[in-house]
Amino acid sequence: MSRIAGLEAKPGSRTSSSIRTGTRPASYVELPFTLIRGKRDGPTFCLTAGVHGTEYAGIEAAIRLSRRVEPDRLKGTLIIVPVVNVPAFEARTYICPLDGVNIQGSFPGKPDGTIAQLIAHKVYSEFVSKSNYYLDLHGGAAHESEIAFSGFFETGDPKIDEVSEQMARALSFEYVWRTNKDGYMGKGSTWRTAPENGVPSALAEYGSGDKLLEEEVAGMYDGVINVMRQVRMLDGEPKILKEQKILTQFVPVTARYGGMFHLHVKPGDSVTQGHELGELTDLRGEVLETVKAPVKGVVLVTIHNPVVDPGQKVVYLGR
Repeated sequence: MSRIAGLEAKPGSRTSSSIRTGTRPASYVELPFTLIRGKRDGPTFCLTAGVHGTEYAGIEAAIRLSRRVEPDRLKGTLIIVPVVNVPAFEARTYICPLDGVNIQGSFPGKPDGTIAQLIAHKVYSEFVSKSNYYLDLHGGAAHESEIAFSGFFETGDPKIDEVSEQMARALSFEYVWRTNKDGYMGKGSTWRTAPENGVPSALAEYGSGDKLLEEEVAGMYDGVINVMRQVRMLDGEPKILKEQKILTQFVPVTARYGGMFHLHVKPGDSVTQGHELGELTDLRGEVLETVKAPVKGVVLVTIHNPVVDPGQKVVYLGR
C-alpha cells in the first residue's frame, strides 16, 4: 500500500480526500486531493494547481486529470491537488484573502505561520516532499492574459536540473524559461523550493485570468500527460515540440502613472528594444506616458483590464 497524507491507496485504485490546516476553527481550510495508484510500481508524481485562486485553466486541467487518468495504465502514484489556495479560489482573488499572503513565495511554508504559510507547509510536507517529480500549474492573474510557456529552476545539481529541464520541455510549449538563484524568481516559489530539496520540478504557465477557456485547459491537460510519459509513468513516447525557444530573463515592465492603459501589443508578439507597448492616459484623454520595451524579447503576459495604478506591472517580456 501507499500512504500519503494519512490516506492509503491500494494498487489499481483512485481515492479522493482532503487535509485540514489552520489553527482556529473559524479559519480552518480543507484542501481536496486525489490519489491515483497504478497497478504497476513506479515513482510518485505530485501535481498542484490553484496556488493563485483565479488561474482556472490549470485548476480545471487538474480536476480532469484526477478523473481521467486510469490506474490500470499508470505506473506509480499520482497525487493531484487541484486547488492549493482554496480561500482565494472561493473569494475569486489571486492571493489568500485571510492574511494577504502570496502562497507562491511562501514554500516550504511554516507550521506556526499565517494561514497561507500553513497551507504551503501542509502541501509541501504532505505531498511535494514525498514525490519523485513535481509539476505546478499556473496562469495569468485575473487582469492578465498570457501565452503558454514552461519553466524550470537550475539548482546547480546536474542530476536534478537535467530532469527538471526535460519535464519543462515535455510540456511542449514554444517557450521554456530557464532561471536560477540570480534570476527573477525569488525564494519560496513552488518550483524552486522543490528542486532545491531534491525533487525535480517544472512550471506550466497558460491562461487568461478570470476566464475558463477550453483551448487553455486542453493545452495544460495534454502537457501534463506528456510529462507523465516523459518520466515513464504512462506508456507512449512524449511529443516534444522541436523548435522550442529558451528564455533566460523574465522582464516586468511597469507604468509610472495611474490611469487608463491602451495596449499596443498582444501575448506572443516579438518586440525590439524601444518598441511601444502601450500608452497611459488620464481621464481627460491626455497621454501621461508611452510605455516602451526596455529590451528585445517576446511578450509573455499583458494586462487586459485597462485600469492601472502607479508602479503597476503592465507587460512581462521573455528574453
